[in-house]
Amino acid sequence: MSLLAELMSVDVLNLIGLLAVVFIGLPHGAMDGALAIHLGWMNRPIKAATFLLAYVGLAALVVGMWLIVPTVGFVVFLAISLFHFGRGDIVPRAKEHQSAEVLMRGGLVLAGISLFHRSEVDSIFEVLIGSNTEIVWLFLQAVGVLTIVLIPYVIFSKSKQERASASVEVIGLLALFAIAPPLLGFAIYFCGVHSVRHFKHMGTMLNSTLQQFQVTRTTVIFSLMTWAVGLLVLANQSASIGLEPALLQVIFIGLAALTVPHMILVDGIAKHEQSSL
Repeated sequence: MSLLAELMSVDVLNLIGLLAVVFIGLPHGAMDGALAIHLGWMNRPIKAATFLLAYVGLAALVVGMWLIVPTVGFVVFLAISLFHFGRGDIVPRAKEHQSAEVLMRGGLVLAGISLFHRSEVDSIFEVLIGSNTEIVWLFLQAVGVLTIVLIPYVIFSKSKQERASASVEVIGLLALFAIAPPLLGFAIYFCGVHSVRHFKHMGTMLNSTLQQFQVTRTTVIFSLMTWAVGLLVLANQSASIGLEPALLQVIFIGLAALTVPHMILVDGIAKHEQSSL
């Protein structure tokens, strides 16, 4: 069966969700190249090479850990994602009770999607790490309990105006995660909420030093490079395990690999640079 024919055989909603993550969600991470230019790392060959090697090296390290100890690698990825999603979704970014809100918002995504659709999600986890998913569910259940406790605490700690908007967002996301299939629900959140906020935040930062064309060009180049590598791995994996499992592995293991250097850059180095201004 050809790759195109296999693609057409994948469940439509799953396919829409996965392709949205690839073509809309992942490019938000491809802005890291523009951020490196903004930070002055790409104006000299040695600095540029150091940045690229460190970025790719960290991504390769994550893939290696996932392949050697998949359960540990996956739980670490979930914990990192919880922090990254939570911090990225706080608007405005500088607020009281930030740690609690980071945990609440990140936990809402992870626990909401997983615990509303445990059977479907467990099937996805089995594709990603094998049949031993018990530790993953213990982690997600703990996140779920913590999230339930933190939702009222975070909402009632806000001003009256912020309380209303936060409540609407929390209720809306819970409804989305409860109704939509897990991959589609994640794609809608990842592309329509997290990535949009990231594009807006990064645009504000980068426009102070870069022209829009530079940002767009760099983002497109890094996106094309990521898609090309992913397509090569997908072609290799789909021949042995089938297209849909290969899609899940390539997208989510790739997402995990890119999230680590992306988070270090965005949530660490860039945040430190902004706070020092």
